[in-house]
Amino acid sequence: MRCFSSLLLGLVLAASAAPAQEIVISFAGDVNFARSRTAPQPDTIHKFGAMAIEDATAALAPWWDADLNIVNVETVVSERDGPDSGKTFVFRSHPASFRHLMDMGVNGFALANNHAYDHGFQGMEDTLQFFTQEAAARGTPMVFAGIGAGEAAFAPSVVTIRGVRIAFAAASFGSGSFGPEYGDVGMAYLSVPSHYAAVLRGLAQADADLRILSLHYGTENMIALNPGQRALFRRALEEAGVNLVIGHHPHVVRAVEADPAAGQAIFYSMGNLLFIGGAEKDSAPLGQDYGLLGRAYFQRAASGGWRISAMEAVPFRSVHLAPAPPETGRAARTIDHLNRLSAEQIGAGAAVFSPPTGDGVAGVACYPGGWGPRAAALCCARETGANPACDLPEPM
Repeated sequence: MRCFSSLLLGLVLAASAAPAQEIVISFAGDVNFARSRTAPQPDTIHKFGAMAIEDATAALAPWWDADLNIVNVETVVSERDGPDSGKTFVFRSHPASFRHLMDMGVNGFALANNHAYDHGFQGMEDTLQFFTQEAAARGTPMVFAGIGAGEAAFAPSVVTIRGVRIAFAAASFGSGSFGPEYGDVGMAYLSVPSHYAAVLRGLAQADADLRILSLHYGTENMIALNPGQRALFRRALEEAGVNLVIGHHPHVVRAVEADPAAGQAIFYSMGNLLFIGGAEKDSAPLGQDYGLLGRAYFQRAASGGWRISAMEAVPFRSVHLAPAPPETGRAARTIDHLNRLSAEQIGAGAAVFSPPTGDGVAGVACYPGGWGPRAAALCCARETGANPACDLPEPM
């Protein structure tokens, strides 16, 4: 009996230690917490009056329950100003504001963008130190990438979540003047060929199951892809086996491309998420008046690789102050616009999202081949016909 009990315990422990068969990733675009050249406050946002940070982020809270939740840090994160960069827009956010996001569940941070160096090399050093210290203090899975000392600026951050290794890297457009060649800490530049090649090489060589790349690129307020953007972004898929490319910088949403069987997708621009330093977007035309929060559901394939079983596209308005999803009708029209835009820009590889129904707000794409528990909960709620994955009897 004792041998049987030991064997049973061993099987239970082995099962509990087995890597997850499903990984869910949430991701969004630009985030900062203070207006240009304004001293940030730790728990209050000042724009058209004062607002508690909890009120500004309340509608985002339900969406940070994925395994990895990623945002673009469009700001220096520090309690002090650095050298004046002379730029028109100069952003700094208080570290406590990003601790608030971490407390909500955000655990992925893209640090490479054109505001990473708003306070010079000192600002980048402060930002990197903040995320390094927080990751160590919290002791929970966290990734951040895009700035670093020397070659570390190009290297992916690798973390193990539920037994699955995930590599995350980031790079930005720019002149290259704040690269790691010129300071103790520097940024990875998408527009410097040797930098981008190093970022892709690091991802390709990483000991990881899933690979994610954040790219800051594109003409501001233009929803069409830039010439050559698709080829530039697709290099990550083709050369480094990247599963998910997350684009931002244009401050508007761009097309979405997906190859679910290969486990790869590109969101060419997420737009803004919570961009206190940005302009109001709500009065812009349909398709330019929102930011996007995406979700990708990855399922381990029989071959041992990963496929995409489902994706979500969640529009948010009022991204300049207190982001919140629109009502269902507006959300449906927004998702229809995104589908048309993707078809025009991408063609056959475009992602297609079913618009929300009932009181929903998310566009959903469900792909055949088997769903994990969370994808099944999402996709079975959208099924209108018989589906064996959704119609299994309750266990006895």
